[in-house]
Amino acid sequence: MRKNLIVTFFVLLLVSACDQSFIDRPQLSVQTTDNFYKTEADAIKAVTAVYNYLQAYDFEVEKFEFGDIASDDAEKGGESDNDRPFVKDLEYFRSRSDNLACRAMWKTCFTAIFQANNALANIANIDMNEALKERLTGEVRFIRAHFYFYLINIFGEVPLITQVLSNEYHLPKSAKATIWDQIEKDLIFARDHLPLKSKYANTDLGRITKGAAQALLANAYLFQKKWALAEKEAKEVIQSGEYRLEPEFQDLFQVKKTDFGVESVFEVPHVSTNTGWGDESEGTVVPIFCRSRNSGGWGFNCPTYDLLAEFEPGDPRLVHTFMFDGDVFDDEIQFNQYSPSHLCSRKVFLTPSERVGFDSSDAPFNLKVIRYAEVLLIHAEAACENGNFQEALTSLNQIRKRARESSAIDKKAIFKNVNKYQVSKNQYEDYKFLNYNYWTSNSDKQNLLPDIQISNQAALRQAIRHERRVELAMENKRFYDIIRWGDAENHFHNFAEKWKTGKGSQFRKNINEIFPIPQDELDLNPKMTQNPGY
Repeated sequence: MRKNLIVTFFVLLLVSACDQSFIDRPQLSVQTTDNFYKTEADAIKAVTAVYNYLQAYDFEVEKFEFGDIASDDAEKGGESDNDRPFVKDLEYFRSRSDNLACRAMWKTCFTAIFQANNALANIANIDMNEALKERLTGEVRFIRAHFYFYLINIFGEVPLITQVLSNEYHLPKSAKATIWDQIEKDLIFARDHLPLKSKYANTDLGRITKGAAQALLANAYLFQKKWALAEKEAKEVIQSGEYRLEPEFQDLFQVKKTDFGVESVFEVPHVSTNTGWGDESEGTVVPIFCRSRNSGGWGFNCPTYDLLAEFEPGDPRLVHTFMFDGDVFDDEIQFNQYSPSHLCSRKVFLTPSERVGFDSSDAPFNLKVIRYAEVLLIHAEAACENGNFQEALTSLNQIRKRARESSAIDKKAIFKNVNKYQVSKNQYEDYKFLNYNYWTSNSDKQNLLPDIQISNQAALRQAIRHERRVELAMENKRFYDIIRWGDAENHFHNFAEKWKTGKGSQFRKNINEIFPIPQDELDLNPKMTQNPGY
């Protein structure tokens, strides 16, 4: 009897090996493209998932490494040159195809684009409210354009992917004109199908709006020197009445004070659930990356003296842009020992009281990607190039007016604290723009940052570029501006000579305007070619 049972068992085993239907069953609890994209709720979840890439750790960190540290506005900082050495290579224009920052930015952008394409392809087939479908499609197309905006400015020509790839994954680069054309198409669709900011409910604050699409479209036109189109789109944002400048410049960079406020055109929200280090879709690591070591930060992205020198005497924005040795917040004295300039960014600094109650690397600090001030600057620059000088001056002087009317801080007292760290105040006084009077409040507002009154195009152009640099300092814009304005090689070489530094001296024309394609992509894709000079 026992023998018969054993034989029966093996017969059943052989049969089951041929027919595995009893185990080849769908995993009912797992969501796939076949069982997920069915309802309106699924469409909303899919779009939210695409939004998450705007909060990705690598993307937020690399934005300031490419936008600030590669420019004349900031230096790498950190404990030593061996602390994120690949960023030092970015800064000194000696990156190779194995650079980790290039790899991280490439991977994050294309992963986001893949998810955007996946959402667009599947949402199109869902039976749902058509107005909502168009709105969600507009949001995703904005995000796709946003990531391509970074790719084209960091790597130049890259593969243009606008659909889910089924068979052919190896695509060659597309011409820059073709990529810009797709960016424009995506943003025009978003502009024409997204609601104004005021039409969103409070629960939807942070979603992409018509104004955000127009602002990024205006910027895309600006980068291509399509001056008339850039001026038109920026002007429409201005005339929409949806935005205005915050009365106080410094309020823009304090936790939760102006989140989704009157100046916010495109803002990436962050919360903290205090669940661990660097949680994506929650807090941001940017404040801890840029904060000084003695206050628990990592000391990266340190402003340069060259940026400091750009500010006009008495400009209240200066003290809300830079963190100095000896600054005191909640009895915590700042000492920026790993910053080459002993300066840190104030715009992403969190005071001790603002850090209470959450993991310090998961800061609930919203990052304002496009401010209304930038829209005014885009309009001013485009109007200037179009010869509409009065239009340009009107927008430019709004920014200067807000700056001079913002609160200033008298910084003379900081030197009392500097000596505690045996840092000589002569370190600052060696530069004539860094004396005590530089920070004192100026009661005569008419003499502080006076309105610009220029009718000469070349002079007005320089005034607008100056204002753009100081208003948007340390907001990840500077490198791309230097490149698009042209003559970057002379600009960086002059910077290196002025400050007797190797930073900028290795910039090579027609090479370092962009960065190398990651080696991983070259190995995987036989149709991919490396950028010239790398």
